[in-house]
Amino acid sequence: MQTEQLNGVASKPAYGPVELNPKSSFHLFVAEQLLPKAMECLYDACQPNEGRKEKAVVEDASDPELRNLLATFPLNGTLYLAGTEPFLWRVASHARALGLCPEQIRLMAPVTRERHLFCCHCHTITEGVTYSPYACSGCGAMLEVTDHFSRLHGAYFSFQANAEDSADMPEQREVN
Repeated sequence: MQTEQLNGVASKPAYGPVELNPKSSFHLFVAEQLLPKAMECLYDACQPNEGRKEKAVVEDASDPELRNLLATFPLNGTLYLAGTEPFLWRVASHARALGLCPEQIRLMAPVTRERHLFCCHCHTITEGVTYSPYACSGCGAMLEVTDHFSRLHGAYFSFQANAEDSADMPEQREVN
């Protein structure tokens, strides 16, 4: 996992192509709701002599079966994740909390532009944001979406758009 240098912002995640870890003896492929074609190809490319493989499709990053799989994850295993960006970071956070090293976790490019926003004013996380400015679900402020990403919160920082004159809002645009 690398970060992207965009307009001086070094915290935005950059997702490169994901390859099988040849040193793993266990490969776990986890997708949100449906297995994307790229992950299916990766799963199919994993040969029996490269270790045991499993795939799981879950709707929620806190799925109990997924947590059980991660709790018994072997030291020489690799976790491959696909889905929305919030899902990727939530599962990766659970995996790290259960003892997986960052090198064991491989994130595929998010399947949507959907972001979670962290409001710098009320500290609420608003889910499913695809455009900026956006109304905070906590304090109601119209938030400017930034490319500053917090791995701790799995969300992008946001702040009140045009705080000096809230009647003069910037034009709404899609986030990318």
